[in-house]
Parts: sequence; structure tokens; C-alpha cells
Amino acid sequence: MIRLGVIGYGVRADMLMDELLTLPGEACLCAVADRNPERVKALMTKKGSKEALHSFEIDKIDGMLRKCPMDPDTIRFYRTAEEMLMQEELDGVLVGTNCNTHTHFAQLVMEKGIPLFLEKPVAVSRKEAAVLERLAKEAKAPVVVSFPLRVTRMVQEVKKIIDSGVIGKVEQVQAFNDVPYGFVYFHDWYRDESISHGLFLQKATHDIDVINYLTGEMPVRVCAMKSKQIYKGDMPEGLRCSECDRWESCMDSTYNIEKTRNDIPRSDYCSFAADTGNEDSGSLLLRYESGMHAVYSQNFFARKGAARRGARLYGYKGTVEFNFAADEIKIYDHMSDQVTAIRVNTPPSGHGGGDNALCRNFLDLIRGKAEKSAAPLEAGIASVRVCLAAKESSEEEVFRNV
Repeated sequence: MIRLGVIGYGVRADMLMDELLTLPGEACLCAVADRNPERVKALMTKKGSKEALHSFEIDKIDGMLRKCPMDPDTIRFYRTAEEMLMQEELDGVLVGTNCNTHTHFAQLVMEKGIPLFLEKPVAVSRKEAAVLERLAKEAKAPVVVSFPLRVTRMVQEVKKIIDSGVIGKVEQVQAFNDVPYGFVYFHDWYRDESISHGLFLQKATHDIDVINYLTGEMPVRVCAMKSKQIYKGDMPEGLRCSECDRWESCMDSTYNIEKTRNDIPRSDYCSFAADTGNEDSGSLLLRYESGMHAVYSQNFFARKGAARRGARLYGYKGTVEFNFAADEIKIYDHMSDQVTAIRVNTPPSGHGGGDNALCRNFLDLIRGKAEKSAAPLEAGIASVRVCLAAKESSEEEVFRNV
């Protein structure tokens, strides 16, 4: 039996437990450290209102019914992570807290020498990144960072194509992420930048990791720009849609998000209030160690059919392009008229199957059946250093070393 503990049990941790508890290996959730055990129990059993199960991820709760629901009565609950780690003998720990505490709890777990599954971003400051670099060198147990995109069928197939040499060495990358559910970053807790630290760290950390992984190179220098053109305004701080008389005319009211746009509301804070944080678009230009460069852009007010996420990677002999929204890879031969299209059939849930792959790797590492992490801590640090430098660059209007 693999004994697991969770620090910060929210919707993201619950999604991962859905994967872990249905995988071979007899994993068991034994302990949870969370300040709101009643909310956790409701989430575990998929009971209670959507407000009680308040999400901080985009996946729809209704579609995540567990095959074998957990019995909260068999799980020990703790108010603090320190107490749980002191009293429990655990084989692995998942950290699913808010972003500004990831490094703190990662340090607690790593210093205990317990295998760790760590949510992204792994850090929110250069000081925290330095702490993790030290811990990575001293680590006595494996770490898996929550980078599911790199282990999806889509990215794994692109990696095979690049490694085969069919396009030649990657010499430029153009990457994009037009987020159709971008309103959640202004409606929900993400809007508090003291917690989220901006959308380079929230979203770009995934995409930068994919670029790093596919090219096999380390980033060295970045410049970036961000804008806040849509989600800004002078509505009262703390205003909720349920308290506002503009709920019918505002297309970003909770009512219109659900009833008119047929999207899934996450909370009902006003997206146009004076205390709404986060940029609503951003771009960065990134130089790699060989001299090649990548450009990446993300948008949070694109909607519906405008959604796309992926990249074009250019070599001398050809170009490979992938797009999660289209579920397709295309290979363009530069020396002929040949274009090859590959349909991927990406699974519809769990970050395109990436969550399942990461969870399998985590259990295999605990059992000693895997030699290395599919998403090591070093990858999390490399990505977060780019995103931190991009945030600094966009605010200071200068190039920054990664």
C-alpha cells in the first residue's frame, strides 16, 4: 500500500487523486492538511453546491465523478502541514496549495525526504527559486512537478518528430495560447496578484516548459510586454455580480457567462472592479543558449472558436506545428510540397491525459519502478525563472537575464 498525504486539498488535488486512486499500485490517501476540512470532505464525495466545491481550475466538476469515492471518515485531517508530516509515515505527498506557498511546503516535504508531487508554479520569486535550486541538489527523494502538457500524446509525438531529425535542429519557435476560459483569472481568486503573481507565472509556465522540453535547450535572456486593456475599470472593490444592477447588460456577469455564453462560471467577483489584478494579454521573446529564439504570446479574452494552444517549431529541413485546440500535428517539408497531418485523438479530460501520465510516473518513482521524474524539479525552476524574468521585463521595459 502506497500511503499518500495532501497539503492543500482543492479541486486540483482532487483531480489528481481521481487519477492516483484508479491506477494500479494500491495508492491510498491517508492524511490531509487543510484549514477547511468540511469543504474538503464535500469535494471528496462530490457532494454539496458548486459554491462549496468552488473551483480553482478549469475542469468541470460535473464530469469528474470518481469510480471509487473516498470515504473521508478513513482519512486523518490536520490543520497544518507540519503536524501532518510529524505524525504520519507517508510514502508520498502532494502540494496543492495556492501559488504563493508552493515553495514553503515543498521545502517542508523535501527536507523530510518524502517523494513530492508539486503544483506549478514552483516559486513566485527569485529568492524562492534559489531555495528550490539548493533543495534540488540535496534532494533525497524524487519530485514530480505538475507539468502535464509535456507528457501528453500531442507533445510526446512532436518530441519524437523533432528527435528523428526530420525537420533538422529547431532554430526558431513561435508559440501561442489563446485561453477561451480566460475570464476565470479576473472572476476568481487569481485576480489577487499577491497570490497569483500575474499570468506569466500562472499560464506561461506550462508553455515555456514545453518549449524547453522540445528544444532541449536552456533559456538565457528574455524581454516581455503585457497589457491590461479589457479587464479593468472603476467598479467598487470587492463587488460581486450578485450585488450588481448591471448583471443583465454585462457580458462578463456570472449570469451571462452561464446563460448567454454557455461557459462555466467560477466565482462572481466583478471583472471590471478597481481591485481586479492581472494583465489580459502578454508576450515574451526568449533567447536560448545556442542563439536560437522563441516568441510566445498569450491572450485571456479570446473566446470560443478563437481558442488555440500550441507552437510552430522551425528547422532548416521542415516545420512542425501542433495545436491542442485542433487536436492536430502538421509537418511541412521545406524541400518538397509535402504536408503531413497527424490526428492525435487527445483524451478529453485530465489535461489531455497528461495528469494520468504524471500520476503513473509518481507512483512508479515511489515504488522504485521508474528511474527519473517525467517532470523534474529542475524543469519547474527553469520555467519559473523565465516567467519571473518576463514579469520583471514587462514592468521595467528592459531585457532580463533568466
